[in-house]
Amino acid sequence: MQTLLKQVESFIEKEQLFTRIDRLVVGVSGGLDSVVLVHVLQRLQYQVELAHINYGLRGAESESDEQFVRQLAEQWGLTLQVKKIDPVVFSREGNLQETARKLRYAWFEELVYIEKPLRQGQPSAYMVTAHHANDQAETILMNLFRGSGLKGIKGMQPKRGKLCRPLLFAERASLEAYAAAEGLNWVEDSSNLTDKYSRNRIRQQVLPAITALYPDSIRRIYLNSRNFQSLAAYTEQQVQRSLVKLIEQKGTEQWLPILKWKQTVGADYLLFEWLQGAGFSAEQVEQAVALMESQTGQYIQNEEYQLLKNRNWLILSKKEPALNEWLVIETPSGELEFPGGRLSWSSQSGEEFTIPTESSIAVLDSSRLPFPLLLRKWKAGDYFYPLGLAKKKKIARFLTDEKLSRNQKENTWVLEADKKICWVVGLRPDDRFKVKTSTKKMIRFQLHLPVSSGL
Repeated sequence: MQTLLKQVESFIEKEQLFTRIDRLVVGVSGGLDSVVLVHVLQRLQYQVELAHINYGLRGAESESDEQFVRQLAEQWGLTLQVKKIDPVVFSREGNLQETARKLRYAWFEELVYIEKPLRQGQPSAYMVTAHHANDQAETILMNLFRGSGLKGIKGMQPKRGKLCRPLLFAERASLEAYAAAEGLNWVEDSSNLTDKYSRNRIRQQVLPAITALYPDSIRRIYLNSRNFQSLAAYTEQQVQRSLVKLIEQKGTEQWLPILKWKQTVGADYLLFEWLQGAGFSAEQVEQAVALMESQTGQYIQNEEYQLLKNRNWLILSKKEPALNEWLVIETPSGELEFPGGRLSWSSQSGEEFTIPTESSIAVLDSSRLPFPLLLRKWKAGDYFYPLGLAKKKKIARFLTDEKLSRNQKENTWVLEADKKICWVVGLRPDDRFKVKTSTKKMIRFQLHLPVSSGL
């Protein structure tokens, strides 16, 4: 099958995957794809060695596959490295296929890792896998259904770092024809026949239905993936430029100005790329658009990040309290831990009011505190009306007048109600929220400082 050999060699040269002096570690399961790949690379006189992972998930069948690969390596005179995985690992993890993929690529990276950078002209080491055009079509369809955007529908790349896929252009039918012409043997993985996994259902049910309507669909999907990869490279560059102009970085937080976003060309796609980078789903991106029209204090979140609506901004921040620069207070009583210490608060009646003598306590008029409240780090431009004064004052000036150290200033928090600062936490309440003789209900806030705090 000279045609496939020439096609592979041409593809390797065009994509600049590797050279004949490079060390190629080929992942071999024993199946048709990897057996054909090794045979082709040998015929083309590349420096090949084999790597096989035995996950132990199929009992005797897994052991039989390993033995087949060992015999193959011996027959073809190739170096072989085998890694056995304790199946118990998979019982501790969620997604079996995803866990297997992570283990596989982590080991491959170990095999081709080079501690010192190579000088130009010296051989390199690469991981090589047998992914082909059918695999590409499956991947693109899965990503499309998951809503992963342009990054997903561009599919797998021929080369990504140390990982190379020299068969990515070839359809499985051409690999089958090559194996038949060369008299190659291979093993069949029984797990590929089950419909337990999403990829298998796409392979066995969805793609056959598509190819019945469009016989050249696999080829067309592959060609489109190349166009998408080129488009994605261009788009990602433009997106980053736009996000740099749009997003304001404030400490560990990213602030998106809603009004400016609405006037930006491609606003929806920019929002998608920004939030997808933080692990938000396509559905949550839609929720973020609705969040823009909600009240201050509303938010959405995933496992790592929170997205908060604060006035005319969306604020993206890590969920860990030590990294957050804002927290939401939704009830008239409670307590929470934050980087500045512990804050507790409770409702009281006007009859219970006593003037606090400690700066760590603030008693505020409940009727002027529409929930939710925001507890956040102060920022440049913030101002309030210090208790006892009718004139507003920038917090930056107030902190300077209080003779706080730079570290103390950086760790000062404020309590915000309806876009107004009602308390510079632990220092001074705002005069607009003070308790009067007519006050019926109030909320008593108290800051409990960490023992080591210098405030």
